[in-house]
Amino acid sequence: MENTLTKIQEYLAKNRSLLLEDWFSLIRHKSISATGEGVEECCDWLKDRMEALGIQVIKEPIRPYPLLIGRLGQDPGKKTVLIYAHYDVKPAGDLHKWHSDPFEPMIREGKVFARGSADNKSPLMAHLEAVRYYQETGRPLPVNLLFVFEGCEEEGSTGLPGFLLEHKKEFQADLVFFSDGPKDPSNRPIIALGAKGDLNIRITVKTMDRNVHARYAPVLPSAAWKLVEILHGLKQGDRVLVPGFYDGIIPLSKEEKLILEQLPDSEEALNRMYGAESRHYGKTFYQHLLGEPTFNICWLKSGANGVVPAEAEALLDIRLVPGQKPLEIFQKVKDYLASLDDPAVTVSLEDGYLEPSKTPVDTPFLPSIEKVTKEIYGSYVIYPCRPSSAPDYLWTNILGLPAIQVRWSDADSDNHAPNEHLSIDEYFKGIALTIKVLEILGKE
Repeated sequence: MENTLTKIQEYLAKNRSLLLEDWFSLIRHKSISATGEGVEECCDWLKDRMEALGIQVIKEPIRPYPLLIGRLGQDPGKKTVLIYAHYDVKPAGDLHKWHSDPFEPMIREGKVFARGSADNKSPLMAHLEAVRYYQETGRPLPVNLLFVFEGCEEEGSTGLPGFLLEHKKEFQADLVFFSDGPKDPSNRPIIALGAKGDLNIRITVKTMDRNVHARYAPVLPSAAWKLVEILHGLKQGDRVLVPGFYDGIIPLSKEEKLILEQLPDSEEALNRMYGAESRHYGKTFYQHLLGEPTFNICWLKSGANGVVPAEAEALLDIRLVPGQKPLEIFQKVKDYLASLDDPAVTVSLEDGYLEPSKTPVDTPFLPSIEKVTKEIYGSYVIYPCRPSSAPDYLWTNILGLPAIQVRWSDADSDNHAPNEHLSIDEYFKGIALTIKVLEILGKE
């Protein structure tokens, strides 16, 4: 039975209301992994939804939040595709900055506004709706499916790495496929073959027992100024000054550099999107964005009105490229701060960290994914390593599997921020993408 894109679009249009309500039902379950609010309830709802599609589901009680493992099809003559997604979300944050209830989907100008509308409940549900498409149209599922849906991605996938190490044989597949993240600033979907690692380091400075009136600024030590001086010693301009920070980085291959050279000019679009001015790297824009580690200050906290601050804190968010290891980087930062020999300074590693990952550009599955992405979107870009982080290393480093991501959320979807959103049209394209990906992989 011919499975054309036109027929898929007709099915999506006919079932539009039902498909949207499925998506909205998942969004309404809060599932905030930072606090635990609603995570268990969301997991149970999702398990029931998967079982209603005939998927055999096991709820693994890994800590801190359960893992759903689903299987559909065990034909040894077919390829097995592992589909990953996460059902947890970030907290809503400042409710005053939301234009509507963050956990009640609101449609405005063809976009759905809600926490999790883009990250990552849209791809998760799109994958399941692809299964329903095959069932309701009477088409045989082209591949065996192995679903891995976790509830702690936003908190570093705690518990999942150890579980996969213990159960590696149970997760054998030909390819890992998932969607998590926005398009390129040029508004093209991204086919990503890797992800940066991530670790968060907290630096705390305490110079006195308590804050004192600002009149004592000439004679008492300010924790805020000391912290500023420390941060200046860690990074200046684009260069991280921590000894050994760049050691071991695997340089981009000739093939990867060629891919970067072919990427569209996105710098001005990024500037317009956020009302900003990037550093105008020109032709090296993507080299900086995709090929280099970051050393970002997420936040600074200190002081009150009219005081000399006794304490100050900063949270560093460091994104790593292949060849860098999170714990080694933490130790290098720690050693540098220890060399200051200042008892007022302490450093700690926040819970949850991710290793960088990479799938080779010559993976035989890439041409098929490219073909489908072009059919649905018209054009696309390839990122050898996406600029953000994801637990992609679970598949490439622990299970030894190739992993390909297609990122199709709105380029300005504002994941993690107030008024996160996703265009309804993009959601339906995401469903069509999974349908066609499963079809083409089944033919290989």
